[in-house]
Amino acid sequence: MTDKSQITIYGKTYNIKADLSGVNPQDLADYVNEKMHELSSGKIKPSTIDLAILTALNIAGELFETKEIVKQEMTQKKSGRKEEEQKARHLVQMVEKELSQIKSSRGGCQVSYPLRELRKL
Repeated sequence: MTDKSQITIYGKTYNIKADLSGVNPQDLADYVNEKMHELSSGKIKPSTIDLAILTALNIAGELFETKEIVKQEMTQKKSGRKEEEQKARHLVQMVEKELSQIKSSRGGCQVSYPLRELRKL
């Protein structure tokens, strides 16, 4: 759904059409405005267009850093899942081995658990 909004950035008001789910356009404008004021607080006062470009580059840098962090976290989660799956497969194999030993002994109730193997998990 496209919503029409009026936002203000760096003292200028803009009428925009925003297609953002769950994000308030004014919150975005406030963030950009804050970043522009941070960059303009130095001794050198860049033009508004230069300031806007520098702000866009800074925000793009933040976005790329965030994307990289998310990518790394997803990779770590996938790696962790693989380890868990390997452990689960190993446990299933151990149980199957014990069950086959029980079946082969035909009614023998003695089951030995290889504790040193379980401790590795």
